[in-house]
Amino acid sequence: MNLSRTPLDSWIARELEEVSFSAPFESPRRLKNRQDLERAQERSLRILLRQAAEKTLFYREHLRGYLEAPLEELPFTFPSDLRKGESRFLGVSRSEIERMVSLATSGTRGTSKRLGFTREDLRRTEDFFLLGMSTFTPPKSVVGIFMEGSRPNSIGNLLEKALRRMDCTPHLFGLIGNIPEAAAWTEKIRPKVAVGLPVQMLHLAEETRFAPEAVLLSADMAPPALRKRIERAWNCEIFNHYGLTESGWGCAVECTAHEGCHIRELDLLVEIVDSRGKRLPDNAWGEVVLTTLGRPSFPLIRYRTGDRGRLLSGICPCGSLLKRLEVTGRLPIRGNRGMSLDLYDVENALWSFGEIRDFSLFLEYRKDLPTGLSGILAGTHKKALPLEKVREALRKIPGMPRRIRLEEASETFLRHSKIKRAWND
Repeated sequence: MNLSRTPLDSWIARELEEVSFSAPFESPRRLKNRQDLERAQERSLRILLRQAAEKTLFYREHLRGYLEAPLEELPFTFPSDLRKGESRFLGVSRSEIERMVSLATSGTRGTSKRLGFTREDLRRTEDFFLLGMSTFTPPKSVVGIFMEGSRPNSIGNLLEKALRRMDCTPHLFGLIGNIPEAAAWTEKIRPKVAVGLPVQMLHLAEETRFAPEAVLLSADMAPPALRKRIERAWNCEIFNHYGLTESGWGCAVECTAHEGCHIRELDLLVEIVDSRGKRLPDNAWGEVVLTTLGRPSFPLIRYRTGDRGRLLSGICPCGSLLKRLEVTGRLPIRGNRGMSLDLYDVENALWSFGEIRDFSLFLEYRKDLPTGLSGILAGTHKKALPLEKVREALRKIPGMPRRIRLEEASETFLRHSKIKRAWND
């Protein structure tokens, strides 16, 4: 099968050749070797370290004695460091910050993290969105955006601007709170491409007659069983995107090969480390660590994301030399008998039951170990949920508590306090 090379490849090749970028469709380049890219990354890293140590309060102390150290010996930055105040990370004056974002990571209590972005930072993300969307979005396409977009320079707003540069017609709905309303809106605008959170796209796919040709899933985990349900309902092609606010929203996006997400490697340096902080080889699962090479305004150096992922080895079937990332969601927690319990595995098991429309999961603890799982499952109410079969599927998951309580909800869809799926929500 003839696969199209990811447009990110040409974008990065142009930048290495110092050719200006205006659109992904003109004079395509090809990344010819990784050595040039890795040398550029190393140069950017050394510049970032010097600037961060000189201009930010946090890294002035944090990097003391490390400016010439190799990447793997640099100290980590943790979310708790960010929560102690964004002013310590600012590498420019506050007047240059175009957007300040406050967020609390799932499961986090207390002070929110705050991050700042300059106009140039936002432009780089917009460029990345343009390239990522052009993977599966032809010019002049109608695109439905089901992401937060009420504020200037929000994810949805940046996507709108990127799509207009592609001569597309973007329509911004925002995050879905009312499924029938979103379904009616979709039937009206009839998008060729849809962008949204995985679970919200599943709910929409199972409510509408009209089907887009491609769907980009973003901002949360997308287990295989969930992706398959969207594909069956809409007979569409699914693409995955990984990003978080700390990465400037955009980080990595799938190409038509669907074998990992290509990283915007001139802006972000990605590592995978184990629980002790040791770097892991390609294909090994561990924690995703980010260094924001292209963001001296608000640098994050070896930032521990708390997400579980791996870097894939070898060249992508699409032909690109760019590194590819797979992420399953938050790191597993300690489960029964000290084994790892991964929410990704639990969600995949539940979404494999077509009768389940939604669910909430609650863990019961004794000391530091979960002793039971309670689940509220929402179905269509056309027939009773197969609770015993669901229970049997859950028992097969490593780390699952021995006691499992399941009940069927009276509603078709449940209310959740967080956008991203999490335990105890």
